[in-house]
Amino acid sequence: MYSSSRLLCFLGLASVAVAQSTKQAGYNPRVGPSNANCTRQSYQLEITSNNTVFQNVDSNANTTYITKLLQTFVSLPTNFSQEYEQPTKQLLSRNYSISGTLCTPLNGQVKNTSHVQYLIHGIGFDSSYWDFAVNDTDEYSYVSAAAAAGYTTFRYDRLGTGLSDHPNDTYNVVQASTDLAIATKLLDMLKQGEIGGQQFDKVIGIGHSYGSVQIQALSATVPHLLDAVLLQGFSTNATGISPFLTSAAYATATEVFPDRFNQSGLPSTYLTTLAPQTQQLNFWFFPYYSDAAFDHNRKTEQPVTQGVLFTFTQTGLIQTATSFTGPVHVVTGVEDWIFCFSNCYSVPANSTYNSIPEYVQELYPVTSNFSVYIPENTGHAVNAHHSAPQVYQEMLAFVSNVFGT
Repeated sequence: MYSSSRLLCFLGLASVAVAQSTKQAGYNPRVGPSNANCTRQSYQLEITSNNTVFQNVDSNANTTYITKLLQTFVSLPTNFSQEYEQPTKQLLSRNYSISGTLCTPLNGQVKNTSHVQYLIHGIGFDSSYWDFAVNDTDEYSYVSAAAAAGYTTFRYDRLGTGLSDHPNDTYNVVQASTDLAIATKLLDMLKQGEIGGQQFDKVIGIGHSYGSVQIQALSATVPHLLDAVLLQGFSTNATGISPFLTSAAYATATEVFPDRFNQSGLPSTYLTTLAPQTQQLNFWFFPYYSDAAFDHNRKTEQPVTQGVLFTFTQTGLIQTATSFTGPVHVVTGVEDWIFCFSNCYSVPANSTYNSIPEYVQELYPVTSNFSVYIPENTGHAVNAHHSAPQVYQEMLAFVSNVFGT
């Protein structure tokens, strides 16, 4: 059911400049919930990725030009590729500082020190999506729920978000292929004992939205490094992606949130949703969330680059995991706008599946077990809705089955 035919990736050019300020406005300083021992650290990674090379683009363009590029990308993809992408990819090798947080249950309650959940967040968030601390409480924190169940988590801020590096080249550097190379490196470090001084023998990859796209790609490219995957806010239905790119009305972060980002040194092609209404349309399902949760998300919304927006749906990223035999679980809200067009049960009359998320099974022909959970009254930002605590228990039931009780 994956209908996108885009082919984009990562690049390689001159030196990579990084925005001057590493203390990004709106970043939640909380390291973790009260029931976990959490350590935040910056990891210096040497990364090589095979990237799409963009041409005729301007990393300091005005909003009019940015919008024009999005229009062309959505409505005339062939024209976009011909005008703005070089026909061949190039290898890019660079060093990046990536901020990651390891959280272990307090008081020796961890069930197995060699087990870890590897969490990757989506667009518009940083890693605090997994520790969504509304009014500094733990109710919406998946990390807290996991710690209460005895499980360790590792999460990180993707490149261009949170406390990780913010390269100035928002096309050729901060894009999907770089993100995947970083995700692969950190996953290997977990297995090799290079994070927290603990060699993790069992790893469950858990993503949200674009983070799920990354986890899915990992299960196809390095299947031996993952024991199971849980894909939250995800499906193989790409029909909602183009409406998302336009209805989110992405605009320059420093213009949308001048109080937060004017001192950040970010170029104009770091983008955020234009207004509360455009964020609501794409990520939320009213009235099944609190005003406090919405306000918290708006105040901490993280930027995304045009490079990521132009590459995260590339066909080379989402691919059939022909060698992944571990269990796969998909958790997508029934009202998910981006991946279900607000109705996850809207499938063709002749379909052999009962829901859109079930099509993900086609990416996993040799999985040992495939399952789907579709929470009611839940939009794309699963962790921010009233249903989150219940969803966490369902997710952790899957985790428990993989790790063993």
